[in-house]
Formats: sequence, structure tokens, C-alpha cells
Amino acid sequence: MNNILIIEDDRLLNEGISFALKGEGYGISSAYNGKQAIELLNENIDLIIIDINLPDIDGIALCKHIRKDITVPIIFLTARDTEEDIIKGFKVGADDYITKPFSLPILKERIKAVLKRGIEKNNIYEYKGLKFDFHNLRLSKNNVEISITATEVKLLELFIRNKGAVLTRSLILDKIWDIDGDFVDENTISVNIRRLRAKIEDDPSKPGFIKTVFGIGYAWGDDR
Repeated sequence: MNNILIIEDDRLLNEGISFALKGEGYGISSAYNGKQAIELLNENIDLIIIDINLPDIDGIALCKHIRKDITVPIIFLTARDTEEDIIKGFKVGADDYITKPFSLPILKERIKAVLKRGIEKNNIYEYKGLKFDFHNLRLSKNNVEISITATEVKLLELFIRNKGAVLTRSLILDKIWDIDGDFVDENTISVNIRRLRAKIEDDPSKPGFIKTVFGIGYAWGDDR
């Protein structure tokens, strides 16, 4: 699940966008001014939507401040629609610039596109000594390289891309095996997850990365 921070002082608009994006499966945090936004910034934010006309700070200045420490994608969503404003937005690090009034379906597609580009730029995942290079398909733990199979790579990528979400067994089957037309049962999932845990967990009997959600499926244990 991707987490989005919406920085918009119009409460009705902020709540409307939040409601729509929650319906798409995103985690949402809302800020109504720059001060609140800075307090909400953390490593779990995957994308930021900023209005330029904030009550306490200009959105351009806020974007500059954020870019000093954070590289997550930023989309400006604003009524400021002059060419000069748009150029300023991109110069301070915006990944996209959308002017009001706007289409909600188009905003959703722009978000998907920006997040996808962000994933393609940032192809290395690191957490608690585990390092996975999505581009080169290399896995290591505490700087020791780990050999994994193609299926284990698919599983690992599925979990990491969906950290924070519970993945049901049926969803895992659909994403990993059914797409290739292979017939497998749920025991196949258990066997492959057990093998992957044996390679990445400190104690496979008490997994910290691939956690079992009893009666439902599994979740990636990234608690940052």
C-alpha cells in the first residue's frame, strides 16, 4: 500500500481527495498548512500532493524544504496556472504539476504514473540488514549475498511492493502462479514462503519479515 500526504488548506477538497484515494487503496495523511505537513513527514510517505497557496508558507518554498531531506515524488495541485508558476514548480523538484479545476480520474492516473516512475528510479530496498536490488534481482542480508529462485524473487517483490497490506493466499496465487497458467494449490505457497523465510529470517519460527496473518494470508513486516 502506498501512503500519500495531501497538503491542501481547503478542507472540503482535502477530504474529498482523501476519500477518493482511500477508495483506491492508498493510505492517506492530511495537512492543512505547511507546519502540519512538516510534522507528518516520515519514511512511510510514498508521494506528496501540495497546493501552492497555503496559509502559512508558499507551496514552492515548502517543496524546497522537503526536497532537502526527502526524495519521494511530489505533485503540485494548485490554481496557480501561469507558465512561470509551472516552471518554478518543476525547478524546485516537482514530479508533476496539475492545475485546478482538475479531473479526479486524471489525478488518479497521474498518481499511478508518478509512483511507477519512482519505483523505477529507486530500485533498491533496504530494511533491517536486508537488501534487495529489484533491477539486478540480487538479495543480500548483512552484506552476505543470498541465492534465491525465480519464484522466491517474485514473492519477495510482491511483498515489498505491497508493504503495509495483507496479501491473501488467493491473491498470491493469482499474482505469482496463475498468471503463468500453472496449476498449484495453497500448499505451494506455504512451501515457498517457508523456503524464503529460511533464507531471510533471523529465526524462521518467529518471522519478522514475512508475517502470517492467521486465517487470511501474509504481510510484509516493514514497521517503519
